[in-house]
Amino acid sequence: MISSALQSLRSGKPVLIFDSSDREGETDIVVASQFVTPQIIRMMRKNGGGLICTTIKSCHARKIGLPLLEDLYSSNLSIGNALTDTNDMKYDKSSTFSITVNSRDTFTGIPDIDRAKTVNHIADFIGNIKNEKPEDFARIFRAPGHIHLLIATDGYFKNRRGHTELSTYLVEQAGLIPSATIVEMLSDSGYSMTYDETKKYADENSLDIITGDEIIKYWGENH
Repeated sequence: MISSALQSLRSGKPVLIFDSSDREGETDIVVASQFVTPQIIRMMRKNGGGLICTTIKSCHARKIGLPLLEDLYSSNLSIGNALTDTNDMKYDKSSTFSITVNSRDTFTGIPDIDRAKTVNHIADFIGNIKNEKPEDFARIFRAPGHIHLLIATDGYFKNRRGHTELSTYLVEQAGLIPSATIVEMLSDSGYSMTYDETKKYADENSLDIITGDEIIKYWGENH
């Protein structure tokens, strides 16, 4: 199933990733950022419905100088330490959220065309990051914006096993620019879709669906 998902990503198709029944218990639609189109964004907001985010590797975030939001808040808000206390977080110990951005080549940044353009520009920047400087990122993007950046944890699954790490690792293993664009699949019940609901969606739309356990097993076998 991993090999099929990798081939789908290479061809620009979405894949579905269910993290784990003992974690969030959620399924995300995942697309390699370099292949995101306005049609993909539209599909994500209509058939996913959660928060559309774009991932980057931690080494790239460091080169650009992008912080984790919880670090930014804890350092700059008077209630920052209390606000970022995650002792009551039931599925993890930390968040991977960084800042939000728009490409400077967008208008409001929120329509499908604008968001796709921002994602494509992020992928282009990451794909050429060896030649880029932090000031180049500021030249291309403005903040705040409408694309939420997520920073994959160093070492991938040694320290965290969330959708940020699962999707970024999978896209990287497909030989693509290591940035994924993801969205949670929500149900009309008011909750996230169950695995069975997302499996039915995958079957009806001829999409690969894989689990976090499968990806982590593959990672363990190859690392």
